[in-house]
Amino acid sequence: MPDQLAHALRTRIDARPVGHAVFALIDMAGLFHLDQASSVCAQIRKAGAVSVLQDERPDALLATPWLLPLRDEGMPRLLAQTCEWALRGPAVSWIVSPLTVGVLADRLRRRTEAELPDNHPILLRHFDPRVLPELVQVLNEPQRKAFLAMGHEWLRLDRSHVLRGIALGHAGEPDAFEAPLLLDDRQFATLLAASEVDQVMPELARAAPTEFMRLSVTQRVSLVRDCLDLAALWHLDGLADKVMVGVLSLKLGAGFHLRSDWAPWVDEMSHQRMSLLQVIERATAGQSS
Repeated sequence: MPDQLAHALRTRIDARPVGHAVFALIDMAGLFHLDQASSVCAQIRKAGAVSVLQDERPDALLATPWLLPLRDEGMPRLLAQTCEWALRGPAVSWIVSPLTVGVLADRLRRRTEAELPDNHPILLRHFDPRVLPELVQVLNEPQRKAFLAMGHEWLRLDRSHVLRGIALGHAGEPDAFEAPLLLDDRQFATLLAASEVDQVMPELARAAPTEFMRLSVTQRVSLVRDCLDLAALWHLDGLADKVMVGVLSLKLGAGFHLRSDWAPWVDEMSHQRMSLLQVIERATAGQSS
């Protein structure tokens, strides 16, 4: 699989316009679970990686995104290595751009700056390959055009490990993007909902591994989104409750809440007169006797 990905990536890279360089954007937070995370960080810094957030404090090295230039002389080795990391966690994307590593890193840093309607600043985690496509989709056309003004193409793996590309716009000077990015309530809510999918999925893999892992990646995402919709309908805000809705769907079937032994209690919960734990206790009371 790493070899196939590296070949597909190299094919896209070889078709890049003249004068364009290749960079790997590595989110160390996505590789933090690896035993060798420290050595990975040391390796990419030695290869010329630049901290996107300009934070190279010792305690921040393993939680910051790095922009690594994949220069021609080391391209095959670094490309293979970044492909391996990308397959082990949501941590790597690749950018084809005519900008220098310093200028591109600065543009990426500026694009992490966003602000909500109440003047509340937030960090926009575009360097997370799961966040990137959701972000691009939620932006309006002027915002999207300015945000993507960095070169030729931004490549990433989707949840099924299929290589996907986002076309970038002309990287003119000065930068077309103005920080901070102003997000309205609808845009933020959409991004928040998208991030919940990736919070719930690993919890379901731990709570119901057999049932969850037998599903395809597409089916897993669909199930989680359906469960989050149910949780919102039932006024369930906590992560534990949202995960439990997923567990119940996996164990009992997607329509478990419509069954006669569940429906009356679920109705009580939807009117906020009962907790999910109470619903489970009532609906399963007869099964334990």
